[in-house]
Amino acid sequence: MKTIAFLSQKGGGGKTTLAVHCAVAAIGKNSRVAVIDTDPQGTATRWGQSRDSDSPAVAKATAQQLDDVLAAARHDNMTYCIIDSAPHASPSASRVAAAADIIIIPVRPTAFDLAAVPATVAIVQAANKPAVFVLSACPTRSPETAEAGDVLASYGFPVAPVIIHERRAFSRAVATGRAVTEFEPTGKAAAEIDALWKWIKGELK
Repeated sequence: MKTIAFLSQKGGGGKTTLAVHCAVAAIGKNSRVAVIDTDPQGTATRWGQSRDSDSPAVAKATAQQLDDVLAAARHDNMTYCIIDSAPHASPSASRVAAAADIIIIPVRPTAFDLAAVPATVAIVQAANKPAVFVLSACPTRSPETAEAGDVLASYGFPVAPVIIHERRAFSRAVATGRAVTEFEPTGKAAAEIDALWKWIKGELK
């Protein structure tokens, strides 16, 4: 089982959105996927409860319960376990980082989001785990996105070549308990998520 943590010390960066969308993209003929929601807000849990499908499995847990929940996921032969972490919770974030095989750091191309990156990077470095940045909720045709990518690259972690843009399909899909690949499978948002998940899988290897 591969464990993928979505981690950011800044709220509103698209962490939960990317976590649940990658979870759906990961579901395949021979893949079983679980989402562990360690965010007290429980957004991923509510999304899971609103779905018509029972896949991916969504479980709510505290960071202290994480090891037990991951052990249960391994026992259930999950292929991927995706952890949605809480922002502004360094002790919990450290536990999440320590449990992950790879850490995904979503970042919006804004000054506030970029200012929060060093705190997240410090947690990743302390855990000594591989990590990648994903530019998330980006305006279309914005020079700030390329500039943010240059800033992120300076930290020494890979920056995903796939940019996730701010699109209405994301909010519409989540509101109905779906991912964009289910809500609008031929749309631009779905194409971005499919490409991002393919790239993340390559980084896992």
